[in-house]
Amino acid sequence: MTSRPAYKVPSPPMPLYDFSPLQADRTIAPRDGMVAPEDPEQYFTLGRRALELIHFSSVLCNKPHYPAILDLPCGHGRVLRWLRAHYHYAKITACDLDHDGVDFCAKQFGATPVYSQRDLKQLPFTAQFDLIWVGSLGTHLRRDRWLATLDCLIQWTNECGVIVLTTQGRTVSSLLARGQKNIAENIDKPALLDEFARTGFAYQRYFESNAEEDYGLALTSPEWLTRDFTRTGEELVLVESEQRPRVSFPMEVWRRRATGAGVVTLGAMSRDAEDGPIPMYAIAAKSL
Repeated sequence: MTSRPAYKVPSPPMPLYDFSPLQADRTIAPRDGMVAPEDPEQYFTLGRRALELIHFSSVLCNKPHYPAILDLPCGHGRVLRWLRAHYHYAKITACDLDHDGVDFCAKQFGATPVYSQRDLKQLPFTAQFDLIWVGSLGTHLRRDRWLATLDCLIQWTNECGVIVLTTQGRTVSSLLARGQKNIAENIDKPALLDEFARTGFAYQRYFESNAEEDYGLALTSPEWLTRDFTRTGEELVLVESEQRPRVSFPMEVWRRRATGAGVVTLGAMSRDAEDGPIPMYAIAAKSL
């Protein structure tokens, strides 16, 4: 019987761009819950990696400058601190349901503070942003709220603007189907996987959440995202590549060719994915 080769631990991912000379503010808010006690440096690594993807969007969409930026939800600035360091000239708006996070980003990074609403239509935004960064929002919403959120983001984006947002889909479903532990232990996994296989979109509420809050885990396939964006008449082109380190960024790219909105999904940042990536990124652009 032929023996299987020993598993080789993947090396850290090569950066998309070298931002090592960039000096981001390393001040951590006392109430920031995104810092892993066993690996606090990962907090800064993930923020910098998000900036690499955002910079990639500027190259892809021929947008060398982002004068007006929205970070929603901003948390306590895991990504915003890198946006401020790189786009030092920009007017950056920090928006979140967490008032402490918004206040911290305003005080520490000079962001314009806006407290978010559960109904995003209540926010006082117009088509004013050149870049909207959305980390881990649609990943927790049921389908109707996911679509309503996307509609708001498109309405808030300037013509020729770019939206970079996080999603989860094929790799998460694959890991769950293979019995990967430490991923979504607080949802009905069989129901999630069954719905995802049938429709390309799946949502299950976290066990600890309630009907009013309705907060859970959403999976979206590239095919579902493509169908969703084409409901407004966009023309999309798909390109795909993948890396597989612990902190990884597989890419599925939808680039818009005509007036309207388009999408580019990019990658993942999850400390729970020991043996593979969790796809998480999308970019939508107006008038490429």
